[in-house]
Amino acid sequence: MRENPMPVVMYLMGLDAAHELLPGLGFRKVPHPQGIGSSLYLGEEALLHSTGLWYRGVLYHRPRERFYRAPVPPYPPEVHPQAEALDFPEGLAHLLPFLREYEERVRALRGEGRERFLRKLPPGARRHLRAWKALFAGVEG
Repeated sequence: MRENPMPVVMYLMGLDAAHELLPGLGFRKVPHPQGIGSSLYLGEEALLHSTGLWYRGVLYHRPRERFYRAPVPPYPPEVHPQAEALDFPEGLAHLLPFLREYEERVRALRGEGRERFLRKLPPGARRHLRAWKALFAGVEG
């Protein structure tokens, strides 16, 4: 089974939304066009919803824990009917520069790292913590 850091990424981004940090990170909150679930957060090259993260043509779809090369709209939780499934390592590699920059910006905005939030992860994310720490080695330093 592959190491998947994305459940931790998505949980932490959800906390950032709840703590109203996303506008300070360049995201604009808008209602989901179909009224599905939580709001959408639109960034310059990224889109965040509780069910997915899209960056420069690649979507991480949280319910399926899969990556797709996909246009938007439609917005998560939908996946474009012509989306191309990507191998997990390829999808993660595509998102990695964005994710690392995002974590550095969160650290600068908060004035601290993620340590206190990582100690309180829910069980579904906690089991992916080792993969998250490996992905962000050096960023938390």
